[in-house]
Amino acid sequence: MAAPSSGGDVTAALRTVFEEAGVEGFVHARDIDGDREVAFRADAPVIVASIRKIPVALTYARQAAAGALDRTARHTVTAAHREGGGIGTDSCRDDVTLSTRDLAFLMLSMSDNAATDKLMEILGTDRVRAVATELGCPRLPVGRYHELWDPVWKELGLDPDGDLDGQLEQVSEDRIRGLAMLDPTRSPAATPREITSLLTAIWRDRAGPASACAEVRALMGRQLSVHRLAAGFGDEVGVAAKNGSLWGVLNEAAVVEYPDGGRYAVAVFLRTPALGGGNPAADAAIGRAARTAVDHLRRAPAAVRTGGAVRPSGPVRTVLASVFAEAGVEGQVHVRDLDTGAEFGQGADAPVVLASVFKIPIALEYARQAAAGELDPARRHTVTAAHRAGGSGTDGCADDVEMSARDLAFMMMTISDNAASDLLLDLVGPERVRANLDGLGFPGFGFSSCAALDDDIRRELGLDPGRSLDEQLAGIPDARLLALRACAPGTSPSSTPREVTALLAALWHDRAGSAGACAEVRGLMRQQVWQHRLVSGFPEPGVRLAGKTGTDFAVRNEAGVVEYPDGKRYAVGVFLRTSTAATRQPLADRAIGRAARAAVDHLRARS
Repeated sequence: MAAPSSGGDVTAALRTVFEEAGVEGFVHARDIDGDREVAFRADAPVIVASIRKIPVALTYARQAAAGALDRTARHTVTAAHREGGGIGTDSCRDDVTLSTRDLAFLMLSMSDNAATDKLMEILGTDRVRAVATELGCPRLPVGRYHELWDPVWKELGLDPDGDLDGQLEQVSEDRIRGLAMLDPTRSPAATPREITSLLTAIWRDRAGPASACAEVRALMGRQLSVHRLAAGFGDEVGVAAKNGSLWGVLNEAAVVEYPDGGRYAVAVFLRTPALGGGNPAADAAIGRAARTAVDHLRRAPAAVRTGGAVRPSGPVRTVLASVFAEAGVEGQVHVRDLDTGAEFGQGADAPVVLASVFKIPIALEYARQAAAGELDPARRHTVTAAHRAGGSGTDGCADDVEMSARDLAFMMMTISDNAASDLLLDLVGPERVRANLDGLGFPGFGFSSCAALDDDIRRELGLDPGRSLDEQLAGIPDARLLALRACAPGTSPSSTPREVTALLAALWHDRAGSAGACAEVRGLMRQQVWQHRLVSGFPEPGVRLAGKTGTDFAVRNEAGVVEYPDGKRYAVGVFLRTSTAATRQPLADRAIGRAARAAVDHLRARS
């Protein structure tokens, strides 16, 4: 067993992190190459949620390394694997065909439950359970969706074949909190120490053949979510992680690797008072706790800023100035009351780089053509290497992915899948997107294929078109990246904050197309998975949000609609310019939610 952490300073610091966030916390961290550890309630059983997927990935990698499984074999995720309401193929409306290794990629990179279920079907529950037990996690929950969730529906008296979301709305929070699934003494569980032991075995090549362990490490290194544990560390620190979320449960387990070679396995498990998502204080606490524990192991304590703990007060422009100054960004904002037309703006008519916010009109043109019968939303199309650049979703898959047009739109809008976006743009035709924007009175609203933008960057920087763009960008100084045409309005797809909220208003008032087409786009935007930008400013129950993010070097954006229980609706766009091209910028991300909230509060106070 690792040597215990000395002194009570780290215990007190962790306790403060959790108290400030209003959560119950459990932590274990260990030096992978040494014998030191930090333990804070590390031997208490905890609900692991989707962290259970790590041994599933390891079982896959071990079988593939042994030649017992073909990584490129094609499989189809069907309705039998989908629970709905999740991410990726789990919420697709039609069958998706992809390779075994891409099932594993989607499972770990974005916690796709349907991909997990299909992979479990291929591997076999018994094999996965045997691997988890072998590696010291005998109580870890293992099973396919129905094996894990049917007892929950039975306990709540729900019909699993009916509308579960609708039925759950009628279940009290107390009944949900009392579920056996959420009680680690009555349900499969693990301890933080067991989880870091599992990670250590993978990083030391003791969890299977070296190639299998390396494959799992690489998959964990591609986790899409960076607003919890990774947000506690700078871009110079490598983070390979798997998160987990369930009612009142927020977790993450990871290995962080420093440029000096230091490697640390860390697991942070939280119990929160709120059952739902959108808990920015708890998300930030995971990063703060992880950083606190690792800094203690490295004996290099550093303050970890999270921003936004206290909402500033005063005139709205003063509040916005404070929000942007604290985050070290330049910001532009526009918000409009969708029912009265009242507006507020700051820099609202100055052009901004849209980044992936430009995907909104692509989704609109798809929905218009589908509603008019010009395009079959269920027809299957193939995302190939010609569309892929190594990002999220199908963009990061190793092999071709076949899915329907409406599922391409879903992937594009919910996780900003660039490959799905480019294929969908090919299907609907860029000239049709342009004509629709012009017809709606938005001639200055820019858009592009993602591949064209990447090619422009390669040409401007003199990079090899045959190599991964991300790999080549890694060694380029910030100053050159911030000076790229992609970061400048007018030379990259651009618009103004006021024009963006006007497009949202047209969508929400059914003026951007038929009522059915507008409703489809609104529905897609309500399924966006990101909760660390716009959503973070509106944590109250009953507030609904629909949004589309945009990120590119120094650009951090989100445009969306906030709908209150009293019926009031506000279109809002927040566009930031940061001083660095770093990938992880939690203060800037949080500033989007804080700025949006300040502007919306201003309009609500005037109504």
